[in-house]
Amino acid sequence: MTPRDLFDRHVRLLEAGDLEGLLGQYHDDAVLLRFDRAVRGKGALREYLAGYLAQHPRVREVLQYADADDLISYQAVLELGGEEVRAHGTYVLRGERISRQVWGLFPQTSGAARGRAQVQVDLEPYTAWSAHPVPDPRTAGREAIGRALLEIVDAEGPILADRAYRLYVKASGGKALTSIARAPLSGAAYRLRQAGAIEFTGDAVVLRPAGVPEVRVRDLGPRELHEVPMDEVAELMRRLRAAGAAELPRAVLDAYGLVRMTAKAEEFLREAEEVSAG
Repeated sequence: MTPRDLFDRHVRLLEAGDLEGLLGQYHDDAVLLRFDRAVRGKGALREYLAGYLAQHPRVREVLQYADADDLISYQAVLELGGEEVRAHGTYVLRGERISRQVWGLFPQTSGAARGRAQVQVDLEPYTAWSAHPVPDPRTAGREAIGRALLEIVDAEGPILADRAYRLYVKASGGKALTSIARAPLSGAAYRLRQAGAIEFTGDAVVLRPAGVPEVRVRDLGPRELHEVPMDEVAELMRRLRAAGAAELPRAVLDAYGLVRMTAKAEEFLREAEEVSAG
């Protein structure tokens, strides 16, 4: 587990109100230092964290984050007991658990919940495919698979092939995109391209209807961040940069109405930033 993994897990446990899970993040001899007191050992931590969780903490935004080997430092905006506060914290790690924590809470400055001005760019609305029952891709004929897959691509293209295939599998009653299900779906996509109905971007990574631009910058819609084609995110970054945005990964989250910068999101957005600069 990396330091960022531990930090993200800590946030999830806080928001879930999971006291036992949180305690499992700490060593038995851990010390939590507040500006007004020190909390030492699991027994005292249990009592302290139970009181903290009773205020229903929610991380609104991680403003800054850094780690180095056994050290994590962060600033975040929290919703705590119905109010917004700014948290500053440091974790000292021993192995994959916390041995020392320094933590302080401060009132959030009025009108500065995000600590920066957001840059706005226009996004096209995202049109989601209206799901309906489709035949099992493992047993259906190629014509039936092709018709349903074309519906998905027509509605949501440019769309990551994996997302299109997962939508199909879910509509067919399946639970996961297995290699057995992927093969006929991929075959259907290639036949649709040969028929001139759809086009590929890259090595069949992104599917789009014939004649549709390779990149359309749209709302996030029902997609997860990692389901947005990389070129689409990169183009959004170019527009945000032209509009004056400085921290592009954070500006993308703002544009999509997302809050938390997870390790997975940060890695994805840093890669998109490299693409946008190319």
